[in-house]
Amino acid sequence: MSTIVNKMGRICLIFGLMILIAACNSDSSGSGDSTYSGGSRSTPSVQSVMDLEISAENNLDSVYSVDVDIDISSISTKRAFVSICNNSDAKGDLSKLDFDMCFVKGNLEQGIGEFDLRVANHNDELITIIWVMEKDREPLTYTFSHNKQKESYWLIN
Repeated sequence: MSTIVNKMGRICLIFGLMILIAACNSDSSGSGDSTYSGGSRSTPSVQSVMDLEISAENNLDSVYSVDVDIDISSISTKRAFVSICNNSDAKGDLSKLDFDMCFVKGNLEQGIGEFDLRVANHNDELITIIWVMEKDREPLTYTFSHNKQKESYWLIN
């Protein structure tokens, strides 16, 4: 009895594999032996670069530059750390910022620092967070919008 069950199992396995192989070999676009019963098929239009229309205002730049000068020496000359990050999603909420993705993570010397950034255009707003290493001191935060300017200067003091 067990040999009959084994033979039937093998036959079912072989039959299943044949169906699987047949399915893999069939044309997935539906154009094999089956007929298409839908409406007319549209072919995608092909465009070249010459077909693109670009307005005169679009300079095709994908980044902008920001020169950041920080001088908080009038507030504190204690040890301070600075992070400059994208603020587009967080909107100033420090708990929503991904500090691993910040553009700048560094320190200030006597409350002073200079940073030159190249930022992708989709980062509409930047936030600078300065942690002054003093007891019970809240971080200082400053925001900046580039307003579609190719080059900007940001003074934080």
